[in-house]
Amino acid sequence: MRDLFISVPLWLIAVVLFAFFVLVTVLARAVVTRRCSAESREELADEATRLLTGLAATFAFFVGFSITVTWGAVAAGQAAVEQQSSAVQNMSWSINNIPDKAEATLLRAKLRRYATAAAFENTDYLARGDTSQLPSAVPLDRFEDALHTYAFGPKVPKAEVSSLVTAAATLGSTSAAVSAVAHRTLPDLLAVLLLVTGLLVAAVMGVSTVTARHPVLMLIWCVIPALSITVVIALAFPFASGIGVDLAPMQSVAQQLAIH
Repeated sequence: MRDLFISVPLWLIAVVLFAFFVLVTVLARAVVTRRCSAESREELADEATRLLTGLAATFAFFVGFSITVTWGAVAAGQAAVEQQSSAVQNMSWSINNIPDKAEATLLRAKLRRYATAAAFENTDYLARGDTSQLPSAVPLDRFEDALHTYAFGPKVPKAEVSSLVTAAATLGSTSAAVSAVAHRTLPDLLAVLLLVTGLLVAAVMGVSTVTARHPVLMLIWCVIPALSITVVIALAFPFASGIGVDLAPMQSVAQQLAIH
């Protein structure tokens, strides 16, 4: 299901949801119109109108809560990416201070390879929440191995060892934080409640219009749940949509490393 939502454009999801809610509304209206007498239709329309207010408020609550939950994941992901880019910059600065220029060049090349993979090659994997085989995992391991081999060599001062190891640990933790956020999504129960509430709202809206000849507002109302759920879906996958996490900070750092 996650791969399906990621591969389909958001506008198409909105159109499909709109068509679905219109279908539910039209069917509910048609059933009441054909099965009930004129007097019963008026009573049902009045009751549906009164019920619609409470259902609409409930739907709005679930939408607001869902957006709060999903936006929290997006904010956490953006913070993790910014911390990751900062960790790469600090690591680069520490490498530039290494007296052994040959070792510094080797370490910088490995760091550059990791930064490039994290900024440009991880995108699809993070969007799918598949962090078990990130393209940046192997370059990060190779960089950390090379760094520790140098840092714990016999000729490296203790102060330099401490600085390098701390920077490497920070780099690893920020990378793990980005991967952790990629696993976040909207809880299944909340997604079901949101869809069921929207479905009920659409059905009740159809019943409330059985006494109207041209229920144009019925179609306009269906736009609201369609767009609301589309926004929730867009935010539910932090690295997948255009309104999710922006990898620009990491990409900028990777480009700077490529230049130097």
